[in-house]
Amino acid sequence: MSYSCAYESQNRDKLESSFEDNFGFKPPESIKKIKLKNRGYFDFQVHYMSFTYDSTVLDKIIAHDQPLNIAERNNVKFGIIIEELEKDENPPSWFDLPNENVDRIYYKNDFLDHSFSEYYLWTDKETEMTYLYVHFFD
Repeated sequence: MSYSCAYESQNRDKLESSFEDNFGFKPPESIKKIKLKNRGYFDFQVHYMSFTYDSTVLDKIIAHDQPLNIAERNNVKFGIIIEELEKDENPPSWFDLPNENVDRIYYKNDFLDHSFSEYYLWTDKETEMTYLYVHFFD
C-alpha cells in the first residue's frame, strides 16, 4: 500500500495563509496571483509556489529565509540546480523552471530537521513571476 497526497490551488484568498506560513508575512496587494501545489509520497514532500513578482516582497523573503546562497546564471551551480529541478517528473503545469529569463537562483540545502531538504527561489523576468520549490524527506 502506498501513501500519497496532493493539494493544488490558484485561489489567492485561500493561499494567503500558505504564503504567510512560508515567508512570515501576509502577501501585500502587489502580489496579485499566488499558485500552490503540495505533493507528498511516504516520507517525502514537494512544495511548489509561484506568485507575482514584487522587488520589495522578494527582498523581504530573502531577508526572512536567510541564510541563502546565490547561484548566478553563469555559475556551475546554476546548471546543477536546473538539472535537479528537471528530475521532478510531476511539477504543476504553471511551474516554470529557471530559463534564460532567470538571472539568479537563491538556494539552501539541509535547512529543515529532516534527512534531506532543498530550497530554491527565483524570478522569471519575462513573466514577472517568482517561484519557490522546497523538497524534503526523512
